[in-house]
Amino acid sequence: MLDVRQLTTQLGDQDFHWEFKLAAGDLMAIVGASGLGKSTLLNVLCGLLPATAGEVRWQGRDVLDQPLHRRPFGILFQSHNLFEHLSVEVNLALGIHPSGRLHEADRERVLTAARRFDIANLLDRTPDRLSGGQQQRAALARVFLQRKPVLLLDEPFSSLDPALRQEGLNWVRDMQAEQGSTVLLVTHHLDEMLPVTDQVLLGLTSEQWLSLSTDEFERQRAQGAFQSLLGIDTDASY
Repeated sequence: MLDVRQLTTQLGDQDFHWEFKLAAGDLMAIVGASGLGKSTLLNVLCGLLPATAGEVRWQGRDVLDQPLHRRPFGILFQSHNLFEHLSVEVNLALGIHPSGRLHEADRERVLTAARRFDIANLLDRTPDRLSGGQQQRAALARVFLQRKPVLLLDEPFSSLDPALRQEGLNWVRDMQAEQGSTVLLVTHHLDEMLPVTDQVLLGLTSEQWLSLSTDEFERQRAQGAFQSLLGIDTDASY
């Protein structure tokens, strides 16, 4: 269970507040208008931004006092964060060790992941020589190699066409099935996400968030709720 309790942070003069629970192994879609704190939430969870108050409990233990590398979160941004001057193989290796230097057993893990994500023939290339879909798979493979129990995905597929977005979502679902991952995914393509989503976290304001099961969300939306809240701005930055 991921249990976020009275979690707050501040950026400039704007306050942000979140509170929700997500069962282990479930997928939550995070939606809302620009500026409410969707990306900010992921950055606070993984430790890239500090919390000013609250708790983040994973399996009963508060992880806010832990450094980034010890927290249970793997994160993937829209930009994929691949190092352009390094080969795909080294980029994947960074998912295992921050130096990218691997023992033979680790190299086998990299090769296995590359095969898993259908990029084994691309390991010697640099990211600038990959298509958008190939970069997506390389970034997912690196997160897969981290073996973190909770995946934080910040619109990793938003710049791709619908077919590639669906492919990326299928990879995420496969990772869930294989590793039992819990997933939080910021999205501006909610209708594509809903068929595989267990829960929706909807931003009302930066300090008010509504957590609903997908069934309850769809029931309320069918009755006309949330229409003004789902005029989602694809240029959202936090």
